[in-house]
Amino acid sequence: MKKTLLLIVITFLASFSFSQKELAKKLIDTLASDAFYGRGYVNNGDKIAADYIAKKFKEFGALPVNGDSYFQEYSYPVNTFPTKVEVSFDNKTLTTGLDFIVAPNSGSAKGIFNLKEITLENYIEVVSKEEFQSDKNLTAFVIKLPKANGRDEYFKQLKLKNSVADVAPLFVINDEKFTWSVAQEALNYPVIEIKSEFLKDKKSVTLNIVNKLIADYQTQNVLGYIPAKRKCKRKKFFVFTAHYDHLGMMGETATFNGANDNASGIAMMLTLMKYFSENNPEYSVLFIAFGGEEAGLLGSKYYVENPIVPLNKMKFLYNVDMMGTGSEGIQVVNSTEHPKEFERLKAINKKYDLVKVIKPRGKAANSDHYWFEEAGVPSFFSYTLGGVTYYHDIQDRPETLPLTEFDDLHKLIVEFVNSF
Repeated sequence: MKKTLLLIVITFLASFSFSQKELAKKLIDTLASDAFYGRGYVNNGDKIAADYIAKKFKEFGALPVNGDSYFQEYSYPVNTFPTKVEVSFDNKTLTTGLDFIVAPNSGSAKGIFNLKEITLENYIEVVSKEEFQSDKNLTAFVIKLPKANGRDEYFKQLKLKNSVADVAPLFVINDEKFTWSVAQEALNYPVIEIKSEFLKDKKSVTLNIVNKLIADYQTQNVLGYIPAKRKCKRKKFFVFTAHYDHLGMMGETATFNGANDNASGIAMMLTLMKYFSENNPEYSVLFIAFGGEEAGLLGSKYYVENPIVPLNKMKFLYNVDMMGTGSEGIQVVNSTEHPKEFERLKAINKKYDLVKVIKPRGKAANSDHYWFEEAGVPSFFSYTLGGVTYYHDIQDRPETLPLTEFDDLHKLIVEFVNSF
């Protein structure tokens, strides 16, 4: 009898460990597929993702919080690139996202432009000297900027780019990594980061870049909860959050699929939801999948300003992002703000020998936990370290994501919740 019971326990634990990663992979493969258009603002990619997540909420046993709806709707401005983003030299069209990217606040430009080099020292004089965009004289500027050293240098360079792109397209040479984001405004002309090899000995360039600034883009958060096993504790919530939005598309050919950032976080949230629906939690568990994170933590800000479950009902919030690696452990933001909880998390990790290391980090406004912490809800934000480094680029795809520590992270978080 004892041997039989032991075999059942071992079999259950093995299947539990296996199922989390396998389920997560299926979820990530779907969320980060081309059919979701990068979960951004072209072709309503974010809405396709939100609908899919809401269906999974229902399938995995989460109840709606907002009446009979899983959604909380809101809007904000966003700059998009729904059609053409093309750069050509001598009739050779470059590969969008690999050979060049356009800055997220870029405007439109179409035609053949003469290239003119500028420097940090002369750009103000050059761009204010004459009219560049006449029918007979289309000009695009080229500049090579040093790597920004600190925030002051970064904003100085940003001012330069914006000033130039108010009067003409601007090429910024970048032979390192391309990193994209989301903007809520648009310049008159595009800022284009490009590899230096494509500008060598070139006198002109053909551009066909089309932006569309949407002043009032309608989007949504997705919410659901698992009630506590005892009625007396159903009014207090442990909260899981993760953002489902990503960067979307840059033109018709470059998709930013966002497998690690943050299909992996949504996959972690959904596997936790399924677990707690099958294993009654001590406290009710609220799950919020935020939109608008990449545009400036907008979905979480909206929720904190318009809470459905009141903030004073939240015992603790755990935000997850980039759960797809972990060979070098995890980082925990706000660990210095909540030392007792952080020590508890480390003790659980040591007890079960899960991830390599749990590194502390102080307060940071780098994800959706931020507004909750500022509003008085104790919050952690964790993300994995090590492994692939694809981030805000077109290489962050499901096939590149190893899910190295997904099962161990799942157990760590479950045990942390159960410790409350």
